[in-house]
Amino acid sequence: MENQNTAKKLTGAAGIIMLGTLLSRITGFLRTLLISTNMLPKGYSDEFILAFTLPDLVYDLLAGGAIAAALIPVLSTYLAKGNEKTGWKAVGTFMNLTVIIMIVLELIFFIFTDDLLGILAAGYNTRDGGDKVLLIRLTRILLLSAPFMMLAGQLNGILNSYKRFAVAAFGPVLYNLCTVLSIGLFGSISAELTSWGVVFGAAIFFAVQLFATLRHFKWYRPKLYLRSSAFRNLTRLAVPSLLSSLIIEINLIVSRGYATYYDEGMVTLLTSANRTWQLPLGIFAQSIGVALLPTLSEHYAEENTDQFKNILYKGLKVVFLLSFPTSVIMIILSQDIFRIMFKWGSFSEYSVFYGGLCLMGYSAALVFASIIALMTRAFYSVHDSKTPLISGLFGIITNYLFNAFFGNFTNIGIAGTALAYSISSFINMMILLLAFKKKKGIDIISDNFWDMAKAFAAVIPAGLVTYLLSAVIRPDINSKISQLAAFCLPVAGGLGLFWFILASLKVPEVEYVNNLALSYLKRFVHNRT
Repeated sequence: MENQNTAKKLTGAAGIIMLGTLLSRITGFLRTLLISTNMLPKGYSDEFILAFTLPDLVYDLLAGGAIAAALIPVLSTYLAKGNEKTGWKAVGTFMNLTVIIMIVLELIFFIFTDDLLGILAAGYNTRDGGDKVLLIRLTRILLLSAPFMMLAGQLNGILNSYKRFAVAAFGPVLYNLCTVLSIGLFGSISAELTSWGVVFGAAIFFAVQLFATLRHFKWYRPKLYLRSSAFRNLTRLAVPSLLSSLIIEINLIVSRGYATYYDEGMVTLLTSANRTWQLPLGIFAQSIGVALLPTLSEHYAEENTDQFKNILYKGLKVVFLLSFPTSVIMIILSQDIFRIMFKWGSFSEYSVFYGGLCLMGYSAALVFASIIALMTRAFYSVHDSKTPLISGLFGIITNYLFNAFFGNFTNIGIAGTALAYSISSFINMMILLLAFKKKKGIDIISDNFWDMAKAFAAVIPAGLVTYLLSAVIRPDINSKISQLAAFCLPVAGGLGLFWFILASLKVPEVEYVNNLALSYLKRFVHNRT
C-alpha cells in the first residue's frame, strides 16, 4: 500500500511538473521563434542571444545546480526528520552569502564587459559582421535581470523541497510569457527595449515566487551561520554542483563561441536548434527528475535502498522509452521539424537547411542528456555532487576538442558544433553510469539491458517506417498545413509502431505511461463536463 501511495504521489507530481515544463518549453519556443522572425531580419538576433552569456553565468555560479544538488536534498532531509529550523539555517545562510557574492560579480561583469566578451564571443574580433558595441550594451542591460533570476531559482528550490510543485513549475512560464510579449512588441523595433522587457519579466517572476514562498520563511534570518553543520553539509554539496552547472553553461558558451566565427545569423540558427531538441528533454527527463529528487533524498536518508533503486529504475526506464524514439524521429525529420517551427515570413530555405543540420546533430544528444539529467539527480540525492562535476569537466574537454576537429578538419560547418555537443553528452552519460555502479553497487546498464534491447528492437522498424513515409510524403514548403501533414503522418506511423511493439513485448513502463496519459485525459474530460 505504501509503495502504491508513493507511486501515486510521484505520478501526480511528475504530471504537474510535466505540464508546467511543457508550457514553459512552449512559451520558450515562442520566444525563440520570435527572435528568428522579429530580430533575425533586423540583423541583431545574434547579439541579443549572446548578451545572455554573462547574466547566465551569474545564475549558474550562484544558483544553477546547487538548487537540485544541495538546497532541495538538504532541506528535504531536515523536513523529513522534523528539523525544519536547522534546515533553514543552512538555506538562509546560503541565500545571504550568494547575494553578497552576486553584487561583487555584477560589478565585475559591468566594468569588464568588453574584455570578457572579447573572450566569450571571440568571433566578433575577427569578422566584419556583428555589432560588438550593441552586444556590450545589451549585456549590461540584461545583467540587471540576473539578481531576480538567481533569487527566483533559489525560491523555486525551496518550493520543491516542500513539494509545492505547481507554483515552482508554472513560475518560469510567467517569465517566458513576459519575454515573449517583450520580443513581440519591441523585437523588430529595438534590441535595447526588448532587453528591458526581459528585465521586467525577471522581476515579475521573482515577485511571484517570493509571494508563494513567504509562508515558509518563518525560520529565515538575515544572518550567516557559517559554522552550522547543516550549512557546511550544504556547502559541501553546493560548491561542486555549482561548478557542474557552470560547466553546462561553459559547454553552451563553447558552442556559441565557435558559432561566432561563422556567418551572421548562425548563432541564432544554432540556438533555435538547441531550444528545439531541449523541448522533449525538459518535458521527459527534467520533469521526472525534479519530481524524483525529494523522494530519492528521503529514501536515502531513511536507508531504504530497495525503494531508492526501484524508483530510480522506474524513472530511467520511462525517460529512456520516451526519449529514444523521439531522438530517432527528430534525426530523420530534422529539416521538416525546423521548417514547421521557424519558416515564417521571410525565413529562408537556406536557414531551414542549416538549422535542420544543427537540429540533426543535437537530436542525437536527447537520450544521453535525458539519462544525464536523472543520473545527476541520483548523485545529488545521495549527497554526491563531485562526480557530476568531474564528469562535466570531461564533457567540456571533449566538446572543445570535437568542436576544434569538426571546425578544422571537416566541411560540415555549424552542424559540427551541434554534433560535438552530442558526442560529449554520450561520454558524460557513460562516466555517470559507471561511476554510480562503483559508488553504490547499482549496475544500471546490466540490470536494464533487456529493457534497452526491447527498445532497440522496436525503434529500428519504427525509424524505418518514419523514414519511408517521410520520403514518400513531401510537403509544399509554402503551405504550413502541408508541412504539418507531411510531418505528422510519418511521426504517427513511427511512434505508433514503436509503442505497439513495446506493448506486445509487455514492457511495464508502457502501461505506466498509458495510464498516466489516460488519467489526465479523463480528468480533462471530467473538468470540461
